[in-house]
Order: sequence, then C-alpha cells, then structure tokens
Amino acid sequence: MKNYDLIAFYSNRQIAEQVCDELRRAGFDNDDVKVYANNGGDSGGGFWESIKEAFGFVDDEDRALYAEATRRGASAVAVNLDDESGPSGQTARQIMQKHSPMDVDQHAQQWRSEGWTGPQRRQQTAAAANRTTGATTARTQTAKTGEQAIPVVQEELRVGKRAVQSGGVRVHCRITEKPVEENVRLREEHVNVERRPANRPVTSSDQAFRERAIEATETREEAVVDKQARVVEEVVVNKQANERTETVRDTVRRTDVDVEKIPAQSMSSARSDQTYDDFAGELAADNRYRGRDWDSLEPEFRTNFEKRYPGSRWEQVKDSVRRGYDKARSKI
Repeated sequence: MKNYDLIAFYSNRQIAEQVCDELRRAGFDNDDVKVYANNGGDSGGGFWESIKEAFGFVDDEDRALYAEATRRGASAVAVNLDDESGPSGQTARQIMQKHSPMDVDQHAQQWRSEGWTGPQRRQQTAAAANRTTGATTARTQTAKTGEQAIPVVQEELRVGKRAVQSGGVRVHCRITEKPVEENVRLREEHVNVERRPANRPVTSSDQAFRERAIEATETREEAVVDKQARVVEEVVVNKQANERTETVRDTVRRTDVDVEKIPAQSMSSARSDQTYDDFAGELAADNRYRGRDWDSLEPEFRTNFEKRYPGSRWEQVKDSVRRGYDKARSKI
C-alpha cells in the first residue's frame, strides 16, 4: 500500500472532501489524494488499520488520539508528494491549511475535560511533532512551515543565425532569328562568236578542206550558303559569399530581490491596539466560537490573524488579542 507524506484531520467529511477536490484541481493525481472517513463508527478496528498502513503510525498514543478524533466524526485527508514533477508540497500545505485543519492535541484537552480518559501524550519528540495534524502531518521531507521562495530570474540574450531568401537570378536560354546579309563577288563566262574578214593565203595550220567541230564552254559562279555554329559568348552563373558583422541590440530582464529588515518597533507599531481590539471583538461576536475556551480556539484565531495581517507575528500580539477577546465576551 502507498505511504503518504501529508495528513490532516478535519471536523467532518464534507470539509475533507472539499480539500480533496481542491487538491485535485491544483494538479494532484487522484491516486495521490485520499480521504479517510470513519463512516461505520469503528473507532479502533479497520479504519485505524487503514490509517496505520497508509502513514506508518505505530505509536499507541497517536492511535488512541486519532481513533477518538474519528469516533467524534473527524475525517483525514492524505497527500502523496513522491512525484517530483507534480505540484509542490507548499501548494498542498497552503490548500490544507486554508480549510482550518484540526489541532488534535488541542482538541484532546477539551475531550479530557468532557470525560475522555485517553492516554496523556508524553513529551513530544521532533518526529512526533511532524505527525501533529494541526499544521498537516508530513514525513521527514516536510518543508519549513510558511517558507516562501522568490526565484531570481535573469534573461540571457542568445543570438543565432538563420538563412533567409534575399533574392536571386534566373537565367533563361531561348532561340531568336534575325536577317543577315553579306556581299560576295561571282564570276560568269560568256562565249562570243564573231566573224572577221581576212585575205591571206592558206597555210598548213589552217587545215583547209577538213571537217571539224570546236566547242567553247561557258561557266559562271553562284553563291553557296553554309552555316557554322560558333560560341561567341559564355554566360556564367556563380555565387559570391561575403560576411559582415552586425551588432544586435535588445533588452533582457532580471528579477532583483531587495531584502529589507523590518525593525521590531515598526512591527509592533504597524498595528494599533484599537486594530487588535476590533479583531478580538469580531471573534467574540462570532457564534461559532461561543462555549469554547481560549486554548481550543487559539489555533483558528492565529490562522485568521495571519491571513488578515500578513507580516505580523501572532506571538507578539496574542496576549493583546486575548485581553480584547475576553473583554468583548464579558459584554455579550
């Protein structure tokens, strides 16, 4: 069975279920949040065994104390914090504290005044103090109550590079025609036949009285066209890379935490006696607190006070509040 890290007791199951629902809405898994309620009136049997198995409680004094709380209708809310990636334990404690968990030790004093004979708790050790449910119980990994961490965040400027298209060249090759002309000299022969008068004696070269034929051929030149392709120009496409240095300017943010020490005098003067009297008067007029003594009410008063006056310390003002509370109650 899973062991849980936090446990808190509440006066009834309805409040415990509200706490459980709010924890789930805050991101806690269903398996990590559970309500233990004693619906059957079993104050020492199966219900306590389930509590003991879940939280490892073996102290007989705790057993008797928690058994009496459950017999009187109290219910427990248990939270597991083993998942480091889940919500923080501080979130769980804030939610559980918001619903005013029972301080079982304080209630035990009232139960004994009403006749309960349960064992007196021995001097509380540090381990037992961690099991006190007035501020939610935790095992050894319990964080400091009220601790708040303010992260100091600083942005860093990281400049990178990426390639973007900035233009280019597209080269098309196409065929065009244009008329050209060139002059060429052509030679042409013509045969001329002419008769010339003569008056001379016949010689042997005249070859008189012989039949013969003489042919003369005419020739002429004509233009012959031939084409030869020649490379007259080359279009070369290449790229040239240049580098330049560009200064990038921007702003980065940082969380600066200033720690200011508040003097004790300022703390006490921050709230007037009239303010504490008004607070005490409101408590005295609340019907929920009638018929209960100061010791049983102090944990609830303290929670309300710290929520209402952040930064004030209850230990420094509780005597003033008690005097105002008693004074106001005497007038009712």
